[in-house]
Amino acid sequence: MNKIYSLATLNKAKVAIGLDLSSSSYESIINSAIYAKKEGYAYPILVCNKKIDIDVDLPIVVSEDVEEKLVNLLVNGEVEAIVRGNLSANKTIRIIKSKFNCNNLYRITVMEIMGKNLMLAPVGIDEGDTIEDLLEFVRKGKKLADKIGIDYKIGVISGGRLEDKGRSKKVDDLLSKTEFLVEKIKEMNFNVENFGIEIERAIKYSTMILFPDGIIGNLVFRALVLVANMESFGAYASALSKVYIDTSRARTGYVLPIVLASALAK
Repeated sequence: MNKIYSLATLNKAKVAIGLDLSSSSYESIINSAIYAKKEGYAYPILVCNKKIDIDVDLPIVVSEDVEEKLVNLLVNGEVEAIVRGNLSANKTIRIIKSKFNCNNLYRITVMEIMGKNLMLAPVGIDEGDTIEDLLEFVRKGKKLADKIGIDYKIGVISGGRLEDKGRSKKVDDLLSKTEFLVEKIKEMNFNVENFGIEIERAIKYSTMILFPDGIIGNLVFRALVLVANMESFGAYASALSKVYIDTSRARTGYVLPIVLASALAK
């Protein structure tokens, strides 16, 4: 069994997941939580903005300020991990940053592609703007890889093939940035290769795909998960002392984020 599932089954952590009942995706969250409990991956708790009208065999917490309540459950130790579910990204992340006193969550997405686990970073549009931020993703990615049993191989993505220098200033700038980045990663003694724009090769040979910034990473993530329907465990906020899994409101199932949250909770 994939080590993520094994860890989740071993931990069976209390995982709270946010639920906005005004959204059309709320039923998939409820069904995912029920399934995760049935399979023994976690003890899910639904955190809702209003009372659920149907009978659900799960603990339910109702709050008008549902994002605040979800985060407080984690901060106060009432649950071992939280999943954003379909709650507001801006509000939830703003509260998370305030409660944990951090400016950058360093979110790393974990996916299942071609039968193997793969990490992508940065995937937040406001993350990965500097070389130091990208190097911090490398450090935090190694810790996550060790936790979930991944052989850590970094594939750096750029804005063109390595031989494309001179085609445009934007391409040249991205290539220069990633060449410098790769040299710094080598100095850290990590296994790294510069794949240029050839993500198809990087996905095949790497276990951590490092993008030059979060906007490019977010676009690739959306293309893979929301268009090509590839499996995603969600984005782990690696900067926090506790487990928060960020999720897109556009996804159709939430079992995998609950599984990842439980796996990382202890």
